[in-house]
Amino acid sequence: MTNLPALIGRSIEELPTPAVLIDLPTLHRNITQMAEAARGFGVALRPHWKTSKCAEVARRQLEAGATGLSAATAAEVDALSAAGFTEIFWAYPPVGSHRIETALRAARRARVIVGVDSLASAEPLAEAADAEEVEIEVRLEVDSGLGRTGVDPDDARGVARGLAHLPGLVLEGVFTHEGQVQGVGADPERRTEVGTAAGQLLVQVAEALRADGHQVPSVSVGSTAGARSAPRVPGVTEARPGTYVYGDENQVAIGTIDPSDAAMSVLSRVISTQRGDPVLVDAGIKAMSSDGSLHGDGRIGTVVSGSGGVLASGYEEHGVLRGSSALQVGDLIRIRPNHACGLTNMHSHVFAVEDGVVVDIWSVLGRH
Repeated sequence: MTNLPALIGRSIEELPTPAVLIDLPTLHRNITQMAEAARGFGVALRPHWKTSKCAEVARRQLEAGATGLSAATAAEVDALSAAGFTEIFWAYPPVGSHRIETALRAARRARVIVGVDSLASAEPLAEAADAEEVEIEVRLEVDSGLGRTGVDPDDARGVARGLAHLPGLVLEGVFTHEGQVQGVGADPERRTEVGTAAGQLLVQVAEALRADGHQVPSVSVGSTAGARSAPRVPGVTEARPGTYVYGDENQVAIGTIDPSDAAMSVLSRVISTQRGDPVLVDAGIKAMSSDGSLHGDGRIGTVVSGSGGVLASGYEEHGVLRGSSALQVGDLIRIRPNHACGLTNMHSHVFAVEDGVVVDIWSVLGRH
């Protein structure tokens, strides 16, 4: 087994590959810029932690002004509360006994707000909270156009009325994930239009619930693609972008971020040139994940080092690299992943680097 601490201070060329690299100056710039954007919009920033799953990144985000963190899984909630983070929004329905137990356990150590989108998802949590004689704050998820989870806006008042009668729960606000903004693609005006519409719809739902007698202090939007539009809507109180902190090729492809703002890459070595083009590298789908590409060509990664090229496909431990020039066995390349969040979950640690030198090694927590 590699002695990881011994790699601190070494050149990245000495790292075992494949290795996830996080460029520290870029990371810090991304954190600062998003914090400044949220302050400019007059909203709280609660980054989605699933992108990094690193306590070190979370601390940097909070130090820069984030008011709390968002999570998707029970493992993430456990990891955050165990690491001492005390302000957590769990943006996922608490369905199943393990999620209910996690919510109650975490609530003993932190303020945990739980997302629900129906009475069916809320009632078992309410029953357990009432039995434990604790109160759990919940946010009602509203479908603003993605068509995933979330109550239909026209049905939100009825669900909110039902939530108000459940013991052990307190309705704290409404939220949405405007993931449909990313689906718009590379048209910036259209992205702004769709993100703004999502924010406006959520504010309208919040106002309707207030008119019905509910206190709705939080109106929370969340996506990187919509981070410059949805939070600008008057009445939105919180933004929950995640991918921005590392950046990835999908965000670059649609123009949400500049290539220089992508802090994450995978360091990989050429392992075979027997086929000529393609060459084979040691970053396959277990290193890159198989999340789809918004380029529309099926790639699993894009080479960002000097040779250029595309990681066109992959096996478990083999990446199929096309279009790179004159690579030899043993050569190093850096690959930008399609989706930072999916890639993070594939690895147990990442290397924080600056000027080609390993500065620190961070554990990836709360993996599936």
